[in-house]
Amino acid sequence: MILEDKATVPYLKAFKEGRIKRGVGIGCLLDDYFLYKNGNFNMFLGLDNVGKTNYILWYLTALSKIHGKKWCIWSGENNAGQLKRDIIQMWTGETIKDLNEYLFYHDEISKYFKFIDNRKLYNHKELLKIFEAEECDGCFIDPYTGINHDRRISQFERNYQVCNDVREFCNKTGKTMFIAMHPQTEAARRVYPPDHQLNGHIQPPRKADCEGGQVFPNRVDNFICLHRLISHDKLWMMTEVHVYKIKDKETGGKPTMLGEPLRFDYNNGLGFTIGGNNVLKQKQ
Repeated sequence: MILEDKATVPYLKAFKEGRIKRGVGIGCLLDDYFLYKNGNFNMFLGLDNVGKTNYILWYLTALSKIHGKKWCIWSGENNAGQLKRDIIQMWTGETIKDLNEYLFYHDEISKYFKFIDNRKLYNHKELLKIFEAEECDGCFIDPYTGINHDRRISQFERNYQVCNDVREFCNKTGKTMFIAMHPQTEAARRVYPPDHQLNGHIQPPRKADCEGGQVFPNRVDNFICLHRLISHDKLWMMTEVHVYKIKDKETGGKPTMLGEPLRFDYNNGLGFTIGGNNVLKQKQ
């Protein structure tokens, strides 16, 4: 079906009059580079054990606590109890063991977070159907490789099919998608050279390092790499955030400069900080 010529006029008028809304931030330096936007398709790339799940959960928790956003999550690598524990600890800034009212906060965060039972394997269409039926603002698939993919078609075809279906889902529902992605094996072998101050440590993956290659960076709205020097004696608790792609810069955000990622302190699992700023603590 061909759009009528006039179908694009409302957008142009709204843009001219400054009525196109910017994304929403969480009150830290990340807002200069990445904002939450309704209906966006976001992908986070990172090696195993760098803390992708924890960082994304922190970000979703901040959006819940500050803006009241609600989420539906499927995690194939962590059970819901572990994830709720982590969310409660970030939400309160205290460990469960030190928190007398942990059941109160369990009920509080349950208003914002729903979890799909991971004892069953789902294909992406089944997950999208559940996400669409759930009353939420966004969804999180963690990780992409945990989905029960159709092995009857090539990986290339399969990845494009998933991307196209997720894109259609976001456009249709207005819900925002977050997907955690592992890189190809070769990315784990790429270390800094001998003349570099980080000699021997693994370099952050690049866009094309996605399992499936450049398909995902091509199709998503925003593409971010999370990296951590897990074997470094001083920097192992620092999470690097490399913003590689922001599709719509008019509504906020921009890529970080090459070799200049944002650096967040893990803060012992009690909510990431940057420059000493803990956005969750500000909203107690």
